[in-house]
Amino acid sequence: MLQFYKSHLMKRKDLTAVNLKLLEEKKINHIYFQFREKILPFVGKSKFAIGVSGGSDSLALSVLARLYALENNSNFVALIIDHKLRKESAREARKTLKNLKDKNIESKILTYKGKNFSSNIQKLARDLRYDLFEKYCIKNKIKFLILAHHQDDLVENFYIRLIRGSGIKGLTSLQNVFEYSKNFYLLRPLLNFTKKELLEVTKKTYLQWIEDPSNKDDKFLRVRVRKMKNKLQKEGLDPRRIIKTIENLNKAKSSLDFYVHKSEKKYLDFYKEGYSTIKLSILKNEAQEVIFRLIIKAIHFVSGEYYPPRSDSLNSLIKNISQKNFKSATLGGCLIEKNKNLLSFFREDRNVPTETLNKKQQRKNWDDRFLVFGNLKNSQKLIVKKLGNNGIEYLKKNKFIDYGVKIPAHAKKTLPSFWNSRGELLFVPFVNFKNRKYNIKNDSFGASYLRFV
Repeated sequence: MLQFYKSHLMKRKDLTAVNLKLLEEKKINHIYFQFREKILPFVGKSKFAIGVSGGSDSLALSVLARLYALENNSNFVALIIDHKLRKESAREARKTLKNLKDKNIESKILTYKGKNFSSNIQKLARDLRYDLFEKYCIKNKIKFLILAHHQDDLVENFYIRLIRGSGIKGLTSLQNVFEYSKNFYLLRPLLNFTKKELLEVTKKTYLQWIEDPSNKDDKFLRVRVRKMKNKLQKEGLDPRRIIKTIENLNKAKSSLDFYVHKSEKKYLDFYKEGYSTIKLSILKNEAQEVIFRLIIKAIHFVSGEYYPPRSDSLNSLIKNISQKNFKSATLGGCLIEKNKNLLSFFREDRNVPTETLNKKQQRKNWDDRFLVFGNLKNSQKLIVKKLGNNGIEYLKKNKFIDYGVKIPAHAKKTLPSFWNSRGELLFVPFVNFKNRKYNIKNDSFGASYLRFV
């Protein structure tokens, strides 16, 4: 098999002697063929992306991705994130870029340009990383991003979630395949391999890599867990037993997913205006975990947040909802309101961004909820912001009646609305408002909820 594979690859002009030598290494050959088996059904010959931090794990991934691309006559791009969290981050990103380009790997640095943050750093950095990955891949029509998470990460993540009191979904959160958003998937084909095994792949190709100093900083939970894990291993709780536990939990998760999906069809509704509802009869008819999961789905749909609220907060919410005097609460960026037989989820009316459209036929992701579109003429500048109380007053002042459109007031407030630089409301999607003062055509503006695009 190996000789056939080598003969097949030698037909490629850009295959280097290093690549051939790698295939002769029994351990590396074993890793590559499992890697190949995991991604082939998804990626095929299409272009894909990999996340590269510059550390030994992600550089090992770049080697495996390179071999895959050579075999399948396909292309991939290595994406490097510069968080701007440390002074050295830009220099390290450039160093990693050079490292990859020296191996003829197409690479791109994605730089964070937002506000600095000083608390909850690792979570915010992770959120930021995935956000930059997603935006680049969606823009460049790349469906799959491959990550270098390995067995050590899987075990550490299990301990962290266990400490935080996570349920089945949290304890099995690192999946081989994960649908991050519509038409964008995360693949983790290396979860069966240890960091030590991947290091052997890296050493055969690269002379140097980046060592993140935060990996030794005890102020981060992951670092403390890593040290604790080593002590527990000496007491007999080795990674194989943790992996077996995760496998069993995954089986339970599959069963639970079946019932959640069934209940979703019965109780949960999503609306193109960006809100969702759950029938309150679910409280009497379904198990606590099913209710828990459907509320997470509703919150995710409305807020766009990747990570759900903490389980303690969700359990407290469910308990409060069951009380007769419960009216409303806020959680996970949502306003949650109880009304008759429904529990409604609306985008919380705060921290909603304002965007500017100043190019012809420009599209933008607004509030991580709507894809907004403006077809500009005469260099006109458009401002996209929430309709808000000011917008609703503007509609009333102009005696606009939204015939046939029934949108709850809280949902209406957080709809995107298009204004000109003079403060005139031009267009509000979903309520069919067009400013009569201007000749606004049907293709002048547009907005689509991202979960429905």
